Amino acid sequence: MPVTVIDSSIALQWVLPEEGREQAYRYVQAGGVVAPDILLVEAANVLGKKVRSFSMTGEQARSALALIGLSISRLIPTPPLVPRALELSIALSHPVYDCVFLACAEQERGQLATRDEPFARRLTNRGFGHLLEVAP
Repeated sequence: MPVTVIDSSIALQWVLPEEGREQAYRYVQAGGVVAPDILLVEAANVLGKKVRSFSMTGEQARSALALIGLSISRLIPTPPLVPRALELSIALSHPVYDCVFLACAEQERGQLATRDEPFARRLTNRGFGHLLEVAP
């Protein structure tokens, strides 16, 4: 079974009331979902913003982060991915944060699932479309 590397946009869709939540959760149901461990930091940042804007409570944010952590089969350490992510960032002229997820997909010989349409377009236009799965 091929590995799917999910980014924060997919993981947050699991726990926030957003359109496409059911489709995003299919990655968990299929199994084999991995992500660089930076995903937890990115997700916590978004959840913290939701608490500060009174869109959710602290308890809801903590529960959402725990659910994200439990839903990922394996967290990949970010530090070894950073050199390749930097190279991808330079080649794609795109932030290194997103490129960490792409570097993870390369390393794991899988596909990156994302809802980030501008990033997906950039990857497709620059010859990385084979590593990509654009989620609804």
